Order: sequence, then C-alpha cells, then structure tokens
Amino acid sequence: MYSKGYIRKTGCIIATFLFIVVVASCSSVKETTSIWSSNEIKIDGDISDWQNSLVSIPDKKFAVGFKNDDKFLYVSLITDDRMKIMQMLRNGFITWFTPDGKSDKTFGVKFPLTNKDLKDEQFQSMNRENFQLDNRDNMEKQFTQLLILQKELEIINNDKFPLSMMYLENKEGIKAKLGYTENNFVYELQVPLKTGGNYTYQIATTPGGKVTIRFETEKIDSENIRNTMKERSSMPTGDGEIPSAQRKGSGRMQPGMRGFQKLEPINYSVDVILQQPPK
Repeated sequence: MYSKGYIRKTGCIIATFLFIVVVASCSSVKETTSIWSSNEIKIDGDISDWQNSLVSIPDKKFAVGFKNDDKFLYVSLITDDRMKIMQMLRNGFITWFTPDGKSDKTFGVKFPLTNKDLKDEQFQSMNRENFQLDNRDNMEKQFTQLLILQKELEIINNDKFPLSMMYLENKEGIKAKLGYTENNFVYELQVPLKTGGNYTYQIATTPGGKVTIRFETEKIDSENIRNTMKERSSMPTGDGEIPSAQRKGSGRMQPGMRGFQKLEPINYSVDVILQQPPK
C-alpha cells in the first residue's frame, strides 16, 4: 500500500506532466510506439506503472499510455477533466482494436458499462456540490463509490453487437480497472495479443505489428445533458475544462473564466506500433 503522502505526490507529478505537455503541444498524436514492458503491469487503477510513459492529448484533455510484452497490450487513459469522467461513467466507454488495418478483426472492450440505471439525481448532486474544488475530498469519495459498481466488462464486435460479458476477474486474459486519486481518473486495460495463448479474444497482431486503438464514449443522453445544464446554471462560475495544474494559488477557479464548454463525446484514434523485445 502507498502512503497518503506518496499518492498526493504522485497526483502532483501527473498534473505537472500534463501541464508541461499542454503548454508545449498543440495537436493530437496520431501515431506512437508502445513501450516494451519487462516488468509485470498490474491492472489496478493505480498510476504508478505509468510514470514517464504517458502521451498527452491536449485538445482532448487526457493522456494515454501504451505498453506491451510478448503476450499482452496494456492501455491507460488518465484525465482530471471531470466532465469526461462523468461521460465515461454514465454513458459507457469503449476501447476499439483494429490490427494492421484488418477491419474484419476489429473488436471492442466496453468498460465501464453504461450506467443509465443510476439515478440522475446522483450525477446532478455531484455537479452541484462536487465541481467546487473546495469540496474535492467529497468528490473523490463519490467517484470512488461509483467505481465500485464497475464489476463487469463487455466484448463487442464492429457493429457493437455484444459477444461476451465477463467479470473483471476472468480467465480470458482481459483485465480492466478504474481508479480515482487526487483528482486524477485512471483507466487501465490489458488485452491479449495473437501470441497470448488460447484466449477467445485476441488482438490479431504480434510485437512489431501495428494496431489502431480508438477510444469512444457512447452516445450522450440528451435528456440528461439538458438536466445537467439546468443544474450548472445555479453553480458558481468555473472552467471545468482546464487541467488542475493550470489553476493557481489555492486551486480555486480564477475569476473571469468561462463556464463549462459544450460537452462532446470522446472519439479519438491513434496508431500504435507494438514494441519488439530488446536484443
């Protein structure tokens, strides 16, 4: 277990990293190479396995990381943008894998699953109370409670037809986990490669190959958005969009910042070249 001080320091490191790259970058990364992993990657919602391994996507307000060994591809997505977190938890989140341009081999891992059965007032309460930085501890507590509800993942085909539902603890080599610490939401995923053994669902490529990974939130519930916007109208002015490292002083929203921007679904693709083992 990590001490509270270590976790807080880690959160600061991530926030600083995101700030530096936001300042230095102006466009999304469209191709990257994964990092070869010689150590075990624990899919536990903890950021410690991804230090110095993240690529910031400033215009999407999140950072991503990719690692692989000879059996698995490991994926992470990290954000401190609370509206994106809400989208993922409410509407569901899909990570698509298309190996070497073979669209007929595309499949998706849906996790977290759609949570439209959760009461609107839960989310509206979070909008009303927890989007104030002074109430960050309470926000973290409620997000953690929502994460506990995520116990299953779904495998879908290119048409979003469900192929299999499985628990997060399974024998298929697919692992997923969410975490939330110090204003950073962490998504981790492990998926078998073609060399990964007798698993039902594998990415049909090997180290040295290429896989297109696309992140997508499900269609936004327009009714819920309208309700959310009504709730926001009674909130203090705040940005809701700028990474935490860009907020000065005590962390309060700076005067004159604009209110929440138009909520857009996540839809981002990147080509990942899988690293080969070192010689």
